[in-house]
Amino acid sequence: MPVIQNLQSKIQNSNRQITAARRRLSPAAQDIAARYLVGGVNSPVRAFRAVGQPPVVLTEGRGALLRDVDGRRYLDFIMGWGAAILGHAHADVVHAVRRQVGRGAHVGLTHEAEARLAQAISDAIPSIEQVRFTASGTEACMTAIRVARGATGRSKVLTFEGCYHGHSDGLLVKRGSGLATLGLASSAGVPEPIAQQTLVAPYNDPAALEDIFNTFGGQIACVILEPVAANMGVVVPERKFLERVRELATRHGAILIFDEVVTGFRTAYGGLQRALEITPDLTVLGKIIGGGFPIGAVGGSRALMSKLAPEGPVYHAGTFAGHPVAMVAGCATLEALRREDPYKRLERMGRELADGLAQAAARAGVPVQVNRLGSMLTVFFNRAPVRRFDEARQADLQAFAGFANELRRQGVLIPPSQFETLFLSTAHTDAMLAKTLRAARAALLSVSDTYRGPR
Repeated sequence: MPVIQNLQSKIQNSNRQITAARRRLSPAAQDIAARYLVGGVNSPVRAFRAVGQPPVVLTEGRGALLRDVDGRRYLDFIMGWGAAILGHAHADVVHAVRRQVGRGAHVGLTHEAEARLAQAISDAIPSIEQVRFTASGTEACMTAIRVARGATGRSKVLTFEGCYHGHSDGLLVKRGSGLATLGLASSAGVPEPIAQQTLVAPYNDPAALEDIFNTFGGQIACVILEPVAANMGVVVPERKFLERVRELATRHGAILIFDEVVTGFRTAYGGLQRALEITPDLTVLGKIIGGGFPIGAVGGSRALMSKLAPEGPVYHAGTFAGHPVAMVAGCATLEALRREDPYKRLERMGRELADGLAQAAARAGVPVQVNRLGSMLTVFFNRAPVRRFDEARQADLQAFAGFANELRRQGVLIPPSQFETLFLSTAHTDAMLAKTLRAARAALLSVSDTYRGPR
């Protein structure tokens, strides 16, 4: 017994030392990040400035939980901005990655896992016959637009307010996501002649869409949109809007690009286009198909994809395109999703979370709109429904900040921006949802006295 007691005492002392070290590390880690990283981050929303808080500096993620440098744990509803649908450090993905790293992290030539992942994507999404992998969703969107311009000989690109397709110059015009968070209409450093090649229409507005096509139809190379917007917060389009997009693109000879970086494999095995029964000409994928590793992909018919070099005149290349580690992580992720088919459970959990948040807000007397599709949702601090970007921008950002910060204090981490999306994963449990709703009830009560509603 003395030996056991002595061992227990040593373990307790060790745990106390680890905790103390982590607490000493936290300010140091933040100071180092602030000194050597621009704004202390590598992507603006991570700075938490929109909610007036310091950034969270993490050390690990497992399942649906995160741990920061202070040793504090959080329930995670950011989930790698939607990439971690299986949760963090999923056993199948970890095994595949370790195995590949042992064989060489980057071999620089075609790798057998590239073909396996491309086949899995093509089998899941009927509109995709061939795939070109990239290192990010931004690069994939750039490549899809270049293919469309090369195929049509036209220059203009039609996008929609509040949608986000990466940070390439021509697409930083009235964007959503991080730019919405920062309150910017566009980005400095984008030359006006480039910006003028981008047309921007209101989301969910068929009449405005038709006006633009009537004016510029013969100049539009492509229409690119999120079939469900996720970068002004979740905004589900009306079906007649998406049908009109498809109809007008076909009539005017423009390429229709669905940006399914967020929605691909999120609501069903394959793309959202299968459920919608609306077929784009090109599809952009990312996030989930990389299993948590950097990835992007463009897919479409063989005829369109053959415009890419080395088959055609549209150039794309990349040292890390088709990176073996991302490929095997993606293969493991898609196989787990295909085998486990978790989508009914994710749909149920998403519905229960959304309903619970709406009920908690009603009890607290805080008018909100909970927009949801499957396992992705946004709580808008708006009195009226949110169907497009101008309505999303009417949200009470102070109330949202109070809500997000109180959740963080209680160990529940949601995106630090009104214009981002909460994501569920297969690692979330009913008990976690119950804890989240308890925290949300307290958070909503804490902001009820200061809620102003839309401006």
